Amino acid sequence: MNAAASRDSEITTRVFDALELREALDRLSRLNGPGELHAAILALISPRESAESFIVWTHETVFSPDASLIRQDITKLPDELRVPVLEVFLDRMRVNPKEERRGLLQATRRLVAVHTPLRPLDRLHWLLMRRRLGDRPPIPLPPQARNDLAELSKYMIGRIASVTAYLARMVPGPDAQAGLSWYAHVMSQLDHSGDVPPCKAPDGDGLAHALDEVEALPLMLRPVLMRGWVDAAINTSGRVRLMPLAADALRIVADLLDSPLPPELARHFTEVDWK
Repeated sequence: MNAAASRDSEITTRVFDALELREALDRLSRLNGPGELHAAILALISPRESAESFIVWTHETVFSPDASLIRQDITKLPDELRVPVLEVFLDRMRVNPKEERRGLLQATRRLVAVHTPLRPLDRLHWLLMRRRLGDRPPIPLPPQARNDLAELSKYMIGRIASVTAYLARMVPGPDAQAGLSWYAHVMSQLDHSGDVPPCKAPDGDGLAHALDEVEALPLMLRPVLMRGWVDAAINTSGRVRLMPLAADALRIVADLLDSPLPPELARHFTEVDWK
């Protein structure tokens, strides 16, 4: 095949892929029933190449006649669309009866349990689902919260360290040494005393409690913390863009902290304008 023919073939492939994606998004935008949303949400949090997850997903969606077609559309989504679509579907699922929401959470537990130990991102998926499905209200702001990161108490720095240590398993990527470097960079900006807590990731309950307490930071401080995490990830990775795993983890944590996305993080995603 000559160069011109090769270019024409590549262009044709890109056009076809773009058309397929547009059609998949159109179909997904119309999903609204609890069974459809159940199948779509579980597909969105499943690793693409995991045979074990696929087997569990198939069992958990047997009651949805269009489940396999929905999953096919989900697999066409690029990384930058998966979490935005997940957020929309969770909001749609929230208006369904409590029994439907509880059934989805129970199915999620069974789905993520096929990976032992639990994938760090799945823990964040679980917490996001609980929040979006209305399992608990946001944490109120304490009356004497500090409005400057430089004035944070040692205790609050420790809570931020716990969340940062958990994120270091995914940010700036799956490499453990890179995560340690990122953690050290973030914490050195928060605590100039040099007394940085060790990078020790909390368990599931510890992460949930730490996020609750960090969410109690003043509204203006949470975006500052998010920006520090994102900037450090880009600086320590040497990459122009974050890895998809890191971007997803940081976006979910921003949601859990009720914080807007920093521009450098927002540009990694494509939002959908579905109602």
